Amino acid sequence: MRTSSCGNASVSLISPRDSGGSFGIKSAVYAYVVLIGLAARRFGVPVRWTEDRLEHLAASSASTARVTELEAGFDSDGKLIALRYDAIEDVGAYVRAPEPATLYRMHGSLAGAYDVPNVAARNRVVLTNRCPTGLNRGFGGPQVYFALERTMAIAAKRLDLDPAEVARRNLIGRDAFPYRTASGGLYDSGDYGACLERALEVARYEERRDEQAAARAAGRLVGIGIACVVEPSISNMGYITLAQTAAERAQTLPKSGNAEGATVVVNPLGGVTVRISTTPQGQGHKTVAAQVVADTLGLEPADIDVVSELDTATDAWTVASGNYSSRFSGVGAGAVLRAAEKVARKLEALAAAQLGCEPHEVELRDAKAWHAAEAVSVRRLAGIAHWHPDALPDGVEPGLHETAYYAAPNLAPPDEDDRVVSSAAHGFLVDVAVVEVERTTGAVQVRDYVSVHDAGRLLNPLIAEGQVRGGFAHGVGAALFERIVYDEDGNLLTGTFMDYLCPTAADVPSLRMEHLETQSPFTALGAKGLGEGTTMSAPVAIANAVADALGVDALELPLTPARVWELLA
Repeated sequence: MRTSSCGNASVSLISPRDSGGSFGIKSAVYAYVVLIGLAARRFGVPVRWTEDRLEHLAASSASTARVTELEAGFDSDGKLIALRYDAIEDVGAYVRAPEPATLYRMHGSLAGAYDVPNVAARNRVVLTNRCPTGLNRGFGGPQVYFALERTMAIAAKRLDLDPAEVARRNLIGRDAFPYRTASGGLYDSGDYGACLERALEVARYEERRDEQAAARAAGRLVGIGIACVVEPSISNMGYITLAQTAAERAQTLPKSGNAEGATVVVNPLGGVTVRISTTPQGQGHKTVAAQVVADTLGLEPADIDVVSELDTATDAWTVASGNYSSRFSGVGAGAVLRAAEKVARKLEALAAAQLGCEPHEVELRDAKAWHAAEAVSVRRLAGIAHWHPDALPDGVEPGLHETAYYAAPNLAPPDEDDRVVSSAAHGFLVDVAVVEVERTTGAVQVRDYVSVHDAGRLLNPLIAEGQVRGGFAHGVGAALFERIVYDEDGNLLTGTFMDYLCPTAADVPSLRMEHLETQSPFTALGAKGLGEGTTMSAPVAIANAVADALGVDALELPLTPARVWELLA
């Protein structure tokens, strides 16, 4: 961070490239961040903060602890007609920004993937003597879907229907999109039914049910769980104001939207540099940005240099810039595309003057600008723009340096009835989990896991696969391992990785995945985010499977052997 003596208006933020993953924990402004800034200013020297693992686990941040009571009303045909949430959120010792946003980030998706006309929600925040909470991957999503998808599984049991059949009867239809939810969300596109059927097919669902019956007859505890999850991405910056009343919101500047900036520069030798402000931490933003620019300018991705370091004093950014809510494929890549298109239009104008045609007749490919069989290289066009301004067509400025901003559509502030489009794009996924519970120990073994996603246009399938697997590992950790424990006096008992268990590579089950692609009409490239979906779905899919194996309704995450063993007792 850099400041000057001119006051707060001169504060700028510098973010180095590849600063390392955080999955949300770096998004809070911690007391020590402010203190080291003050110390550096006071003494005029750089100040470094170093903490050990115990300090980090005890005093940084964790996701919230939520208790949800959810009432659901069904008609005699198994059609879901109403939901009523009552959520109590433990945010720790005090409310630290961005809390209590975890209660509202999913507000537009409270009905999940289901066509429900009536939704009510009551949210309450409680303070306890634990570490203050903050962002974590899937922010608010795992909590919402644990309540909703457990409710759907319990309802199927009480209605004497298969959970897959209950989903079929309630999923939003393909022809209903764009779909407005009861809580104000606007789902852009999808074929939820096709995604469900494909997941069931890949999982061999009917065969699994037959195998389950045979296993039960032999005394084994085998269960199957399903989770249908809408994955929101590109958060509306205004959703947090739902923590205020409509009257309180009316007294302040409205907050809305989500926008990003990017810059594309072509130097005098034809080299292309892209500057992005999405601060990637290993998600592959640079790879995809290079692909987008290369496709637009008719070059190869290897020809594109992408700079991901951010300096708010010099780079194109907005208050929404950053690495969260799976926003890169929607607005980040959208800004890169718009900047590249500006450069492309300029190259076409320069080429048209050289080739004796109209700009719209020029095609950029193979590092050249073509008209019919004639071509001029992009390098030569860059040389003209920089070295030969006298040859520029009328109305074309020298240089090739373009900045563009892209804003996701439809993201208005909350209305007077507390409805809001809390996210701009919405992917969908269906997970099917098969588990077996050991009677003697309570250990849960995941025997098979299938996840079928529809995240719109996949900009890079390999990166998409990595994001899904990473989210799945997070979800498995929440389902089976990770738990923060305090004693009666408020002392942390899980201050090491001996006590706070994270799944290792050997602990993460195999994952079989497939993708459908229903492009979004709301984003520049038709893409939707997918970095958080399996973090939201895996905990409840596994929980549904364990509940199915044990024949119980009430259970709590994580499903450690001790907890499961108590359910068996």
